[in-house]
Amino acid sequence: MDKISQANKYISENVSGVNNKYRLKYHMTPPVGWMNDPNGLVYFGGKYHLYFQFNPYAAQPGTMYWGHFTSDDLITYKNCGVAVAPDDNVSSIFSGGAIERDGEMNALYTLHTERDGEKSEEVYKAVSANGQIFSAGRKVFENEELPENISRTDFRDPCPVKIGDKYYVFIGGKDTLKNAGVIIVLCGADLDKLKYGFSLGPFYELGDMGECPSYFKVDGKDVLICSGCHLPARGNDFKNENSSVFVVGEIDFEHGAMSVDFIKEIDKGDTFYAPQFIRGIDKPVMIGWLEMWGKPYPTKELNHGWVGAFSIPRQLTYRNGDIFQNPVENLKNYHFSVSENGVTETADISFEFNGKGAVTISGNNGEVTIGNDGEVYLDTRKSNNMCGCIRRTNRSYKNCRIRVLLDVSGIEVFVDGGREVISSRIYIDGTCEIKTQCGVKNVTVRRIEVDE
Repeated sequence: MDKISQANKYISENVSGVNNKYRLKYHMTPPVGWMNDPNGLVYFGGKYHLYFQFNPYAAQPGTMYWGHFTSDDLITYKNCGVAVAPDDNVSSIFSGGAIERDGEMNALYTLHTERDGEKSEEVYKAVSANGQIFSAGRKVFENEELPENISRTDFRDPCPVKIGDKYYVFIGGKDTLKNAGVIIVLCGADLDKLKYGFSLGPFYELGDMGECPSYFKVDGKDVLICSGCHLPARGNDFKNENSSVFVVGEIDFEHGAMSVDFIKEIDKGDTFYAPQFIRGIDKPVMIGWLEMWGKPYPTKELNHGWVGAFSIPRQLTYRNGDIFQNPVENLKNYHFSVSENGVTETADISFEFNGKGAVTISGNNGEVTIGNDGEVYLDTRKSNNMCGCIRRTNRSYKNCRIRVLLDVSGIEVFVDGGREVISSRIYIDGTCEIKTQCGVKNVTVRRIEVDE
């Protein structure tokens, strides 16, 4: 039995043993095992195909595959099992992206291999007519073509885009002389054989290794979303082990340079990483991993048999010199009014701060608070997530609109029309009660209901 069939058999035989107490309802989660980075997000063949880093055999990283979701609207989804698997026992399928070419899906991924103490990371491509069954992968770039200062072994997460009649592939990497993160750009007339083009950075915001770059034109601006490893904290920024940022400006693809207007942390919470744009659509929509490295995972510690989720898909806009992010519009199709008896564990909550104040959402065994004491903050210390914290916005706000997405064990707080976002995971049981303090007005609560 091949590795894909073997993995899918394991999933079907073990999914009934998973504890779904804290499974999110309208955020994508793995059927079993471990899930991290979104991969190969693409609209293809009349539906969204959303792949992800996946170890079906344990609720922790291991030999990695690409799991597969499909969706018609980015809110409800179907788990489709494993789509891409390594051929041997010393390799993993690490992150990458996908794009349609000549009526077929072309998936580019990192073949990560560890053998006899040696590591390699190489760019491979596999092709699919339906998004589920892929050809055998083959290498499309020779790492020896990289400049001497660019690591040949820390070189991962290829994400393709077509601009004009040329393909560009953004890849995370490391400048070994400066021990700093960079973004490498490969290029070619097709995706079958790529050449080195140029690199961007190093940027402080990419730490010692750039990861998971993705590109989109947002309201006339070139926007890269990318992630960095082991960033030293800087003021209110970069408080997690790794962080993700917007790099906004103008890329000169002909001369291989970028004029950067600003770099901004994407999410101020403790659970957001490795976001990627969806290819094949006109609007800039990104999805991130609603977790983070270097922290406990309650569903693993509680032996529930699964870890990981996608963030709500977020549409980006550029206005007033800044990037804003908001949940995709399709979410409103699942809104229902809420009774006065309490807030369900899946809700879309809006309110306004008029000066200092707080909103506390409490359940049977804990609570979470969204407050404003000068900056807007999210306090998860009493939410039973094993590593609760307070995370704050960078800006100060007196009067601002807040939108909170609540989904069983996830919370995403959109501040000031999506100018800043704070996300986390929470583990509060039972119907929730909302309490407001001082400068809070116009509270609106809508239940979100999706089919099981």
